[in-house]
Amino acid sequence: MLRRFTSGRVRTRLSVAAMAMTLAATVSGCGLLGGDDSGDSAAQSGGGSIEKTKIKVGVLPVVDVAPFYLAVEQGYFKEEGLEVEPVVMGSGPAAISGILNGDLDIAFASYPAPLLAQSTKVADFKIVADALAAKPGHLVVVAPPNSSLKKPTDAPGKRIAITARNSMTDLAPMSVLKTEGVAYDQVQWVEMPFPNMITAMQNGEVDGAVTVEPWVTIAEKQLGATPVFDGASGPTAEIPMSGFVAVSGNGKFATTSPNTIAAFQRALGKAQAQATDRPKMEQMFVKYAKVDKETAQLVTISTYSTSLEANRIQRVANLMKEFGVIKGDLDVASMIPNAGTTGK
Repeated sequence: MLRRFTSGRVRTRLSVAAMAMTLAATVSGCGLLGGDDSGDSAAQSGGGSIEKTKIKVGVLPVVDVAPFYLAVEQGYFKEEGLEVEPVVMGSGPAAISGILNGDLDIAFASYPAPLLAQSTKVADFKIVADALAAKPGHLVVVAPPNSSLKKPTDAPGKRIAITARNSMTDLAPMSVLKTEGVAYDQVQWVEMPFPNMITAMQNGEVDGAVTVEPWVTIAEKQLGATPVFDGASGPTAEIPMSGFVAVSGNGKFATTSPNTIAAFQRALGKAQAQATDRPKMEQMFVKYAKVDKETAQLVTISTYSTSLEANRIQRVANLMKEFGVIKGDLDVASMIPNAGTTGK
């Protein structure tokens, strides 16, 4: 059974407001089993028995999670002795709240949210697996045909839609603009969900929008939107966008279930290694990211990582520090459990 949480216990009143708003925004781009009881079976996972055979994973309907669903459908988690229940969350904040309060074991996240939370000691987050790194065409500033926003130097003074401040939708474009000597601090960033951006551009409420796939392709198809510049270029080329995270600490999943995490990593890594098979990914886009078949055929497919490397994700933490979102240094390596790799 595919479960959907949009309210209830996941809406905890923890001190994560800024972090939660960041996650809600940046989601780039997202066998269905029931039950959440801990398993004490003899299922083996590499170095020992799986501590919890049934786990809940919070996901969003975005292209980033296509390999995760492939792993579910192909039975890769079952091969590792895991029963994985995808829980479709109503928002990024709900997913993060879900792992903080124990409703979820693992959650898909856009990196700025857990990195910010880690830096402010909201909780001790562990990055279980890397999800997606942006290729050219995945994170794009677009504008309607009649907009005066035609090139990066036009950006100062313009109204550009983003999902939220201190997210990949404003940090990555600001980095590109800064590198090109453009006054990024003079851009009027307007916060709204991705689905609202096309209408806002059409009605002249904004001059452009920072979109991620599949919304880049949708904006081009529905509005005739044209790219102004790529947000994943220059200093942000191939920047990691998202991953799967868990919380560690006394009684927390990332501490109590290392073998379960290792099994999850192996299964997901196997699926992500197949992400170059475009027809397989398109099927997942249509079924789970809810895009039509024609759009799925046009979507830019970015890089789905088969390894978990702190130095790559450190780029996101450094970007956040550069623009004052994170104060001081954050060592991403401390967030990698056992410095392991997925798919191995």
